[in-house]
Amino acid sequence: MRGLLLNLSVGFTLLVACGSPEPGAPEPVPYMPPAASAIVDASPVAIRREVIKVQVPAPPPNPDATANGDTPPAYNFVRLVRYRLDSQPALPARAIAVLVPGFLGGALSYDALARALVRRSTPDAAIEAWAIDRRANLIEDQHGMDVAEVRGDPELAASYYFNGTPLEGKTYDGVMPQESLAFMSEWGLASTIADLRAVIDLVPASERKTHVVLVGHSLGASIVEEYAAWDFAGAPGYDDLAALVLVDGATGSEGHADIPITRQEYEEGFGAGSFQRIGLRDIRKSQRYFVLPLLGSDVYLVAAMSGLRAAHRPLDVTSDSTRDGAMRVLLGLSQVPDMTNRAALGFAFDRAYTALSFAAVSCGEGSGGPIEPYHSVLGDDLLHPTDLNSKYDWVDYDKSRPTGNTALGELAQSWFLGPELDFAEWYFPNRLSLDPPAAGNLILTTDDWPRKDYGLRAAHGRTMDMPILGVAASLVGKGKGDTTAFDALRTLVAATPIGPGRVQQGLPRTNGDAFKVLGYPQLTHIDPLMGADSPVSQAHGWYDSLYNFIMLHTAKGPTTVQLPTP
Repeated sequence: MRGLLLNLSVGFTLLVACGSPEPGAPEPVPYMPPAASAIVDASPVAIRREVIKVQVPAPPPNPDATANGDTPPAYNFVRLVRYRLDSQPALPARAIAVLVPGFLGGALSYDALARALVRRSTPDAAIEAWAIDRRANLIEDQHGMDVAEVRGDPELAASYYFNGTPLEGKTYDGVMPQESLAFMSEWGLASTIADLRAVIDLVPASERKTHVVLVGHSLGASIVEEYAAWDFAGAPGYDDLAALVLVDGATGSEGHADIPITRQEYEEGFGAGSFQRIGLRDIRKSQRYFVLPLLGSDVYLVAAMSGLRAAHRPLDVTSDSTRDGAMRVLLGLSQVPDMTNRAALGFAFDRAYTALSFAAVSCGEGSGGPIEPYHSVLGDDLLHPTDLNSKYDWVDYDKSRPTGNTALGELAQSWFLGPELDFAEWYFPNRLSLDPPAAGNLILTTDDWPRKDYGLRAAHGRTMDMPILGVAASLVGKGKGDTTAFDALRTLVAATPIGPGRVQQGLPRTNGDAFKVLGYPQLTHIDPLMGADSPVSQAHGWYDSLYNFIMLHTAKGPTTVQLPTP
């Protein structure tokens, strides 16, 4: 089943009356969090998702902190969200696609793509998809979402997060203050690559070059490029990869003789506007994680509750002042008209309406009332619902005109489905958006300040010998699928054919299978991750292309990995 899959207890009755239950009334079902191992898709094959914690190295302390400078041991883990064909024991894998999220992204941002890859595999050539939930996701309090998911009642989450209501023995403490997270200042590129290394190390060393495909989206694409070029005590990161996939992202400065930013910019900040890069000095002093301008950190809770409501009560009209505050910003409205819960989610995320274009999908169109043009707070010309006497509803991607690419139900579940999981990273480290530009040329020498003074060891870019797939959609593709974003990387590796020990060894870069670029002008920045796996959606063809690339560059002999118990 490719639509919405909800892990709910059948026949559960929520007791809302005060006092003791009447004689013969069913006892309340004890609360249990969502299962760490569950079937999340059943058609045409059963797909199991397992949530596993992997221990990773401790980062250095914040050298400028007077308190909370050391990372607590509880945060020296990442979640590995493993998708595989359902089998006991797990089938040996032909390929393992390790999926690295982008800016503000959590593991469930890859939910649809991960399932699409596993769906295409067979018992004789099984593909596993491992989506990374970075260590910052461990800080989030997902308790209210988990309880609401299990109980099937979205308003439990609303009461927990915004009314201070205790829920299953716990009370929400609010957004974590910056001063309590001083240790996050060192959660940058070096720490993230060390964490990613710990995940890839779960695959036997002798099998990584023929079975591990590293995939990155947006900022995650820069991170995986830099992982491939990283110097691990003299050994390059690409030695452990069968292939590299960059989804609508790239550093853009591959092979440049000059370091992309100056030391002063790195230490003091650079850029302008709402999304400027904060410098290391301020990160260590006070600004450890990113806060969305105008929306704040509560917007992730609003999005998750909108997903829950769209999934469980799609046709209800919910009155919610907190949600409406976010909607006024996202849709350029002074007042928010009545709309069904599914319409609220669609308007908030569809590219024709929302101001946050970097988080947009194409999931259908609004209906039920007038839709008028407006100029968004971030400068785009968009549409919004305006009639306060109408009740707006939503037409899903496959029935809209023109058709879209992402199913609203799958978008909804990506915001809550599973234990402590969601689409976003509430506490995204500012250091992780600062470091990648400093290492973006991939050829840092031991005398270059990012490597010498800040441990950014992206050095082996010129000799990267794994096959590369670059995909341009709305971001690096400039809204028209422009593949020139990958020209600098193509030039950097042009003289390096596919290396020894690889399936296609000796293949020159002039061959399209050694360095492949694809343009998808019809896909938003998020559609390549969340698009519906249906011929109606343009994402379907992209999933086919990704699958074919992975199969071409991985070996037939499978690998068997032993992972911790979920």
